[in-house]
Amino acid sequence: MSYDLYFARRGPGQSLTEALETPTAPRQPDLEAWAEVVAGIRDLLGDVRTVEYPPNWELDHEATGISVSHWGGDWELSVPYWTHGADARRVVGLLYEAASVVERVSGFECFDPQLGLPKAEVADLGAAVPMFDAVADRFGRRGVANA
Repeated sequence: MSYDLYFARRGPGQSLTEALETPTAPRQPDLEAWAEVVAGIRDLLGDVRTVEYPPNWELDHEATGISVSHWGGDWELSVPYWTHGADARRVVGLLYEAASVVERVSGFECFDPQLGLPKAEVADLGAAVPMFDAVADRFGRRGVANA
């Protein structure tokens, strides 16, 4: 189980939800954007591991569990529900900062399906914490090392 963020490009007059729900033809991966995203995430989180198996590229940050995927030209971020309380808020903050890197580099917009909002409309990252707390309580709390 993970907390996920999705990305889409809107057409004229299209909502972000509509853009996410509209099937699109597979796109070519953007390797220049991937390289910039990796550099930006390294600047943010430090040491990351990348796995590249075309047409899929993945980046993982072991300490937080944050993962960035660039599959078939699309983007996705996720983080396991390992943390609780203030640690969860910190990890969600880092996840959102990573999403900002992807948005800036790729031109895609981020959507948080757990909150049902585009990232740009999320006013309080603390709104995600109860979901982390519930899952952490259900599966046993797991601490996260400092990022």
